[in-house]
Amino acid sequence: MSTGIPRVGAGECHVWFADAVGAVRVPGLLELLDDRERARHDAFAREQDRALYLTAHALAREVVAEQLGTGPREVRFVLECRHCDRPEPHGKPGLAGSPLELSLSHSGSRVAVALSLAGPVGVDLEEVAAGGRAAELAPAVLSTAERAALERLPEAERAAGFTRYWARKEAVLKATGDGLMVEPARLTVSAPEEPAALLAWDDRKEPHLPVRLQDVDPGTGYRAAVAVLGAECTVVRHDAAYGGDGTLYRPRPQ
Repeated sequence: MSTGIPRVGAGECHVWFADAVGAVRVPGLLELLDDRERARHDAFAREQDRALYLTAHALAREVVAEQLGTGPREVRFVLECRHCDRPEPHGKPGLAGSPLELSLSHSGSRVAVALSLAGPVGVDLEEVAAGGRAAELAPAVLSTAERAALERLPEAERAAGFTRYWARKEAVLKATGDGLMVEPARLTVSAPEEPAALLAWDDRKEPHLPVRLQDVDPGTGYRAAVAVLGAECTVVRHDAAYGGDGTLYRPRPQ
């Protein structure tokens, strides 16, 4: 049973962070998932991937249930892809019959869940990439201006800087529903040491609605960002953790 989960107000976006826990450590969490989610959970080969998926989806169900005044098992998620008409459910997650907008992310051993009443939302959480990995991925992920800005950073700061870029871009692409169907290098966001902002999007003058992009602190060794489409909104950050009995505790605003 969850306690202390705050309600999302009009014009707000709430972001929750938690460490991943597996079904062995917290058996009751698996019971919160529906049949499709359990099948997806079981299909992962690595235990860590199963723990990340389980924690993100259980946490989403619990915080959404509090908003809707229902039980976590009664929450109905829908998946919508704006790029194809494949019959199997996939794409951007949403909530059936609710104005709440939802986004999930996970990386390393952490998960993030974002809920918004201010507009479509995308959250992205990334573990800081190793230096070599950042250099390898930069040409495919960063625009020309971003690569130049990254190279101006001290070498010791480039891995974290690249990860900041990546989280910001993924957050925007999740909010718009484009996902990785759009090459991240087509977007230009502000430099890592500057406040988060979408500066340009090649071949697209306006990505649906105004993009409100903001960095959120996910903890040491990670970078995260949240994007909301539409009017200005207030971002509220929370930490959450699961006890061994399945209780969600310590959701506290920062």
